[in-house]
Amino acid sequence: MNRIFIPIFILLLTQSIYAVCSDSKAFWQSKINQSQSLEQFFMDNYECQPNFYKALQRSEKIYFDTVVYPNYLSKAQYQNRWFAMSLANDTDFFKKFTFFNNYFTTHKNSITSKQMQCFQQQRGFQNTLPAHTFYNELNRRGMSHDVSYLYPLIRWAYVNKGIDMTLSAKRVKGAEQQFGIKKGKVGDSEQFARYIALFDEEYESVTTELANKMSIAKLDAYKLLVIITYLESRGNIFAVSKTGAFGPMQLTLHFYMMYGEPNNPFNPKASMIKLANKFVHYNREGRTLDASVIAYKSGSLNKCRNGAGKNSADCKYYHAYKRYMAEMQNMQTKSEISKHMTGKSYFYPELASLKRARNQNGIEHYEPYQYAVLKVGVLGDKARNSFYLSGQSFKSLGKMKRGEIYDLQDIYGASRVGVISDKKVCW
Repeated sequence: MNRIFIPIFILLLTQSIYAVCSDSKAFWQSKINQSQSLEQFFMDNYECQPNFYKALQRSEKIYFDTVVYPNYLSKAQYQNRWFAMSLANDTDFFKKFTFFNNYFTTHKNSITSKQMQCFQQQRGFQNTLPAHTFYNELNRRGMSHDVSYLYPLIRWAYVNKGIDMTLSAKRVKGAEQQFGIKKGKVGDSEQFARYIALFDEEYESVTTELANKMSIAKLDAYKLLVIITYLESRGNIFAVSKTGAFGPMQLTLHFYMMYGEPNNPFNPKASMIKLANKFVHYNREGRTLDASVIAYKSGSLNKCRNGAGKNSADCKYYHAYKRYMAEMQNMQTKSEISKHMTGKSYFYPELASLKRARNQNGIEHYEPYQYAVLKVGVLGDKARNSFYLSGQSFKSLGKMKRGEIYDLQDIYGASRVGVISDKKVCW
């Protein structure tokens, strides 16, 4: 029986291997249809890339090429990229890639007892636990990297400790190893053309909200985001700078972890929204799109005007933006814009129907939390006592999204409704 069994086993094994890496287009399209998502299909079939790639539809190839760019990945790196793209929420990203949370895990003991007391009071604790007891309980529950839950503590750790470039270097190294990233590598023209076409739904959503909040034309908001993407990464989703900026919009730790709700830095929509929120903030102060661009890059609303500092990196960035906006002034279609920026256009209708993960969050989700400081007479029937970390009280409506405070300022005036960051407030 053994002599009969062995050839049959080998025959079945050969047939199984052939079936897994079949050259049949129908076979692979059937596998895609049966998969939970395209991302899951790509994760599950790493060994058969040469076989299934030939069977992909044009839109599926664009997605594959955009995420895998440049193609020199190990199996783990390849799967990590698709996992990051597959996530519907940001929390799971930090739970898997814990090195992105190394600032908090290293500096969490710098959080003062007062801050810990305030945090636990915010979270509904009846009695304040010692920090070590609280952290041990987080570990037991698997919540040590639940960044959404820990958001105030992450902010306070940063407030107390400041910048730590050693940990930034470790995040960069971890990203290089986990995702197969080459530091400083941006996309090329083809990669950028693929990227803006593939994620057109994300651009459409964010530009609509951005245009409404900044009172500018929707097409101008689109051009703004496309130009910034081009200047930052050329559409390389897994771009990483030497100084610790990540993703297509090159977000730093301050942006992706502490400027509003923490986000997966490689998620195109989350990255765009974080950027858009910064533009909304600066545009409200500077009142012009140009002012918001230079403020976003340099922190100053007045820099790079009248030829001042024209050779600095910030001013070169600003003038590149100005040049591209001027060149595209009369362009009315996305395909025109793509061809101008890259010489190519991949705006195919079938990209919209890809079975891929989509971030459903809007601008408000990633807005930072703040507190309205209400002057006497403003919403007196709804106002309540809030407390600074220093212990002083002020009147507020509790923790709010920044856009909600802007709405109050528009109604009652900025002189009667102040704003304070949540990192300075106990509750």
